[in-house]
Amino acid sequence: MRTALVVAKLPSMRATPFLAAVCALALLPAPVSGQAPSSAREQLVWHWFGGCAGNDSLFLEFHVDGRLVYSATFPICHVRRADVRPEPQQRVLTFHFDAAPHRFGAQYRASEPEPITGNVWEADRRGTAVVLGVSFATAERVLLNTRHAARPDSPARSEWIRGLELITRPVRRR
Repeated sequence: MRTALVVAKLPSMRATPFLAAVCALALLPAPVSGQAPSSAREQLVWHWFGGCAGNDSLFLEFHVDGRLVYSATFPICHVRRADVRPEPQQRVLTFHFDAAPHRFGAQYRASEPEPITGNVWEADRRGTAVVLGVSFATAERVLLNTRHAARPDSPARSEWIRGLELITRPVRRR
């Protein structure tokens, strides 16, 4: 790996231990294009959609105050991290419901129901779960951006805001 050092004279800049540490960190080599070390690339992880054509799927449902608002089933597969190929466009599951933004926190003053959009996407791949990114937003602002670990072997439930519940569970096709 080749590293270039650029030196520029900046006015009134004194050498300090902090500045020296920052410069030293900047010179440390970093993996090219975010590649994981080879041992991590060999790790088996759970992945959704992509080339998943096996018998494993997850069922996802989202409830607002006990009422089913959205459900979907999607394929998952256990693959080597190195075999996961980026898709041309990230898959996103999208659903809509009405709720008062105030229920997401006191910083949101609106107490009347507004249209809210929920989005779910694959945020990370682990050996024990597909980590789903989950966000909720009005037309003006993001209300919540969080994660849900969807396990391939058991149901998982997340309730970040009282009454807003995301559940995933495995589905085995025969």
